[in-house]
Amino acid sequence: MDAYDVIAEFYDLEFADFDTDVDLYLAFAQRSGDPILEVGCGTGRLLVPLARAGYTVHGVDRSPAMLERARRRLEQEGLTQVRLYQADMVDLHELPDEFYRLVIVALNGFLHLPEREAQQRALRELHRVLRTGGLLVLDVLHPTPEQLRALEQPLAWDGSWQLPDGSRLDRFASRSVQPAEQTITTTLFYDRTDGKTGAVERRVATYTLRYVHRFELELLLETAGFDIEAVYGSYDLEPLSDESPSLLVVAQRRVDSAILARR
Repeated sequence: MDAYDVIAEFYDLEFADFDTDVDLYLAFAQRSGDPILEVGCGTGRLLVPLARAGYTVHGVDRSPAMLERARRRLEQEGLTQVRLYQADMVDLHELPDEFYRLVIVALNGFLHLPEREAQQRALRELHRVLRTGGLLVLDVLHPTPEQLRALEQPLAWDGSWQLPDGSRLDRFASRSVQPAEQTITTTLFYDRTDGKTGAVERRVATYTLRYVHRFELELLLETAGFDIEAVYGSYDLEPLSDESPSLLVVAQRRVDSAILARR
């Protein structure tokens, strides 16, 4: 079972109000125009403000449970024109060729690809669905030594939330970093305590991210048929520095005869 199917019910407790990157993507949307595709759209956090702004937006996610929550959220907002697809980014065969002007992969979505081959396949798919000159924006972890050390933790309490039914949800997380494989393995424990009986129900989800370094990502993009436009270290488009927590890459689709010949 996909880890996000396990935790979909609780995902928005942490991320529903996260909007630090929304203005950035609205600015890119204003520049590129629509249609827009978000890959790894989750519960619709970015789909809603983009659709509210009047853009034609499509969302892709591999988790049925996350997509169902996105569908409900969009319906509540009256944004029923947004199209949702259940798919992995390595296989977007349901989506048309050269259709989108902007593709967004936010909040480490790209890092869920488990190895280089999968990353290459996904980028070829994103190249295929983008129009010539279209933009791809990737937001991933900037894997500095300090960031990776901070992520290492045997087990820690992440937070607590009061749920509408009166129960309490506590989340614990265990993370380990494997530098030789460039992976971060995370196990999340969600303990739901009944407000009346005190009974505890636990859900456990494990997933692995494969992080990428700046020039590795640039090479992957260039090989897949993209030109690197810019590399930033924050949502305010500050230059990437040793202290930057994020690695934000903006790339433009080019027509590459070698890529086309291999299809």
